[in-house]
Amino acid sequence: MSIQTRTTAIQNEIVRLYARFEQDGQLANPAGQPLVEIIDTDGVTVLATVNATLENTGIFYADWYVPANLPLGDYYDRWTFQQSATSGASELTHIFSVHGLDSYINFITPAISQQISDRAAQLMIELSNDFIYEAMHIPVYWEQGMRIQQENTEKRIKDYYYFTLDSDRYHVEKDAVYFNNGQRFTVFDTLVPIQSSSSSSSESEGNVSSSSSSSSSMDSSSSSSTRSSSTSSTSSESICHVSSSSSSEPVTTTTTTTPYEYQTTLTCVGTGAPESSGVLMKVSGEGPDNIIYTGFTTRRSKFSTTYNLAYQNWNMEPRPIVRVNNRIVDDGWHADYNGNLYFDSVMAPEDSINVRYNFAYFSDEEILSFLRLGLQMMNSTPPASTTYRDVTTMPFEWNAPVLLYAAITALKRLIFGLNFQEKMVIFAEPQAGAGGASNADAAGKAINNFQSLYQDYNNVWVEIRQDAKSKKLPGVAQYVTPEYTLPGGRSRWFRYLYKSGA
Repeated sequence: MSIQTRTTAIQNEIVRLYARFEQDGQLANPAGQPLVEIIDTDGVTVLATVNATLENTGIFYADWYVPANLPLGDYYDRWTFQQSATSGASELTHIFSVHGLDSYINFITPAISQQISDRAAQLMIELSNDFIYEAMHIPVYWEQGMRIQQENTEKRIKDYYYFTLDSDRYHVEKDAVYFNNGQRFTVFDTLVPIQSSSSSSSESEGNVSSSSSSSSSMDSSSSSSTRSSSTSSTSSESICHVSSSSSSEPVTTTTTTTPYEYQTTLTCVGTGAPESSGVLMKVSGEGPDNIIYTGFTTRRSKFSTTYNLAYQNWNMEPRPIVRVNNRIVDDGWHADYNGNLYFDSVMAPEDSINVRYNFAYFSDEEILSFLRLGLQMMNSTPPASTTYRDVTTMPFEWNAPVLLYAAITALKRLIFGLNFQEKMVIFAEPQAGAGGASNADAAGKAINNFQSLYQDYNNVWVEIRQDAKSKKLPGVAQYVTPEYTLPGGRSRWFRYLYKSGA
């Protein structure tokens, strides 16, 4: 299975929910592990409790398997934690949206993978908040989307097959190819074996039943349904009967309903429907020669209608607002937060799409490049006998000059970008009938303000650059050598003086 974000969460997939913790303006880990609860659309019912995982200092995430039969809508993840061992409990509540099985998976992302350390993340936050905050939070009020999707969508259809395996000990690498019923199936994601603790205990996501001396039996009923893509999907509902017996107590039966249950699933992209159950035989790749499966479900993923907006690097907050023919639409669309808007259904050419969103002028990649350039300037400042390759290893007293030069570089980019029409429109004055001339005047005022701020930053940078290395005071220490006198030593010393004088 693939891992989705809180904006692209879909049924039968895993959603990764992030939370950030700060203390006195610095990323800091809370005391202990945060408790994460998944809240239903009503804002009250707790669907599941999941564990939080530390990614970087002050940055945690929690993975939750979205059931295939979960209703669509907005859900909440509530984080309960203690900032310190002596402080009280606090709560953070975030929102994420769940979409249908036919929605898109793995939205288009930049062709670069970044791993950010906790110190680099802290510097990025400080640069964005302390120097260029307004440039990183630019609102756009009701921009009309431009349709870019071709009419023939049959070329963009991909069928996904989810095989339910008979064991949880299979290890299959991504891109391995298997064969069944005259069809080829390419593994979409690596499957790692799960170490089961005991055959007498059963676990389900969000539902755990246990007893010290109990026996459980599982009855499953399955039903098949026909989808528009002429493929069959099998869903199962499990009823768990737990009975406890004792020599002195009567037998008590308790019935609980588990609407969903995690099963070992192998995700493949196939060329056609396999047998209802059977064996997948390996053709190439890394994995076992034969994989036994007991059933499968299928999903067809395709692009329908895509609209493009002028600016990229959308901020997650506030959430975009979409109007279709002047009517606000809360579902049926997905934004990749990089300038593209996807609709689940085919839109008519005469439909008018307007979006309100908030974007950042610079991407994370650009912010990191500004910080790295500031580090290189500090490395080249005499004396340059000692250099550092990244911001993680540089001295902490370099934080201020590195941030200052990164801000200078960002202002240079802003001043240069305002000479072009697309960037010029961002700072246009909201005047009735404003044309290109008024936009140019507004951009000219912004350039003058940025140049004045740039000059102030540059003057401070020149002073810091001169003193950052050459006038750094050496460490001063005072050494005291104690002198001890034994008891009676002073009196003997005076007697010696008198004797020598005589």
